[in-house]
Amino acid sequence: MNYYTSVLIISWLALIVLSVLVHENDRLMKKDKIILYSTYAIVALSALAEWLGIYFSGNTAVPLWVLKAVKCADYILTPIAGGALAAQLRSRSIWQKSIQIVIDVNVVFQLVSVFTGWMTVFDAQNRYSHGPLYAVYACIYFILTALIIIEFATYGRKFRRQNRTSLYATLMLVVIGIVMQEGLGGEIRTAYLALTLGMAMMFIHTTEFSQLTADDYMREQRLQIMLSQIQPHFLYNTLGAIGHLCKNVPEAKSAINKFSQYLRGNLNSLSQLEPIPFSAELEHTKAYLELEQLRFGDDLKVIYDLEVTDFLIPVLTLQPLVENAVRHGIRGNENGRGTVTITSREYDDCYKITVTDDGPGFDLDAPLDEKRGGKHHIGISNVQERLQYVNGGKLDVETAIGQGCRVTIVLPKEPGKC
Repeated sequence: MNYYTSVLIISWLALIVLSVLVHENDRLMKKDKIILYSTYAIVALSALAEWLGIYFSGNTAVPLWVLKAVKCADYILTPIAGGALAAQLRSRSIWQKSIQIVIDVNVVFQLVSVFTGWMTVFDAQNRYSHGPLYAVYACIYFILTALIIIEFATYGRKFRRQNRTSLYATLMLVVIGIVMQEGLGGEIRTAYLALTLGMAMMFIHTTEFSQLTADDYMREQRLQIMLSQIQPHFLYNTLGAIGHLCKNVPEAKSAINKFSQYLRGNLNSLSQLEPIPFSAELEHTKAYLELEQLRFGDDLKVIYDLEVTDFLIPVLTLQPLVENAVRHGIRGNENGRGTVTITSREYDDCYKITVTDDGPGFDLDAPLDEKRGGKHHIGISNVQERLQYVNGGKLDVETAIGQGCRVTIVLPKEPGKC
């Protein structure tokens, strides 16, 4: 008994540590954290119910109804604990639904068995043994195990072949722990220890491959951003403007240098995983604006109101918003004129960068295809997603028809706190 008490304590401590790790992981959504907390709690309660059943067995000082309740809880929670491992996959497959049905059937069966003695019988010394329908529970347990294996195998197909090994190895760890306990007659209590280790391995697996998925997404986003920023019409127009300046060698040379700086900023963005200095992002944005001013001249006015520049910002965050302001704000005016204002401010907990245009604005509540620049609204959404992913920042849009547009970037000084 002392051995099993030690196993229980270690398992509980491991589950507590896992809960702390989940709490500290800012990349997990709130609903995902709730799922993990719930599964850990179920495993902890299941292990406790089994331990209490062993501890109370043969103790005549314990009322019989208490022992019956404990054993009923044990037989209800044990399958649920197995289902909790599968629940961490967060799948909505038919196998997951089947697992839930089997668990529900077992709950009903166990509750009825409390009053009928189907599952357990007790002697005068409060020792329990298997009842006449214990085989039914064994079948339920076998069916549930088979469904969980199928669910893991189905889920594993989502990953590349080399990435499935850890998932299947985790399942095998749990299955071997259960088989060892049952095969050794229950003297060696390894089931819940294996299940706890399985929960830990699942957390590592989920965290690792969530990061891989996020990295793939960010690489794709960087490529899409670069391609979206180097638009053919912008290249043609810029080269055309430079061509007109060729008679004025100094101005043409200056324009070519600005164009080179612009292209270099876009190409360098592909290799940037971490945030960059705001000053570097600002220089890239200025290069873009100066090229646009080659075409529009005094029709495009730019105001810089920068109180702070010494902070970090995700790459290609400011420039797409400024381009959006020029292309769909200034050009949207009937006279083709307008002003773009870029401001930066520092607050106690964050930095704020604002891009404002005095264009025609748009209706935020309108369908996406009716908003100003449809695709470019999606571009703003991509910037917002990158802000949230990189440092927990956010993007606020204020606009109305005829009132221009103001987009505010909020960058927390501590990731996720703004």
